[in-house]
Amino acid sequence: MPMKSKTKLVKVLLTNIMIAFAISLVASYIAIGQAGVPAEAVAPATVFSTLKNFPMAYVISFFIGMFIPCEQWGFGFATGTCHLSPADGLKFGAALNLVVNTVYVAINSVILTYVNACVFNGAPLAAFPAAWASSIIQCWIVGYVVSLFWAPACEKWARQICNDPVPDMH
Repeated sequence: MPMKSKTKLVKVLLTNIMIAFAISLVASYIAIGQAGVPAEAVAPATVFSTLKNFPMAYVISFFIGMFIPCEQWGFGFATGTCHLSPADGLKFGAALNLVVNTVYVAINSVILTYVNACVFNGAPLAAFPAAWASSIIQCWIVGYVVSLFWAPACEKWARQICNDPVPDMH
């Protein structure tokens, strides 16, 4: 939906808190679980890894939200391919979110997997595809569910904060 630039900025900043956290947490948990970490160390290692990855995921998500028109693509998919309108509520949001979430998770997972596997842990580049494949589906599912319910609330809050009413789309 059309909105002021300031509203978009606030929406992106708010929305990405939960999306970046969810993706970081799931990816960290999967990576720690595959690393053969002793059971008593899984929780602390997951917390440490999530805290390390969250800022990166938040910055990556910010740039995606501000500079890649994935919401426009999702809107086009929902209205064009799925023949839905914003009045269709959750069905419309679910269709739009298929595109938006795919873009967010694909970019985040590629960058975070490379940084974690190859840079932080010294894995060879040949290990990257398997590392990426081991978490992309779970991260996509979690990102989809979180953003499906979190993003509309963040847009509402951003519009209230910036005094930017929802345009009449009829």
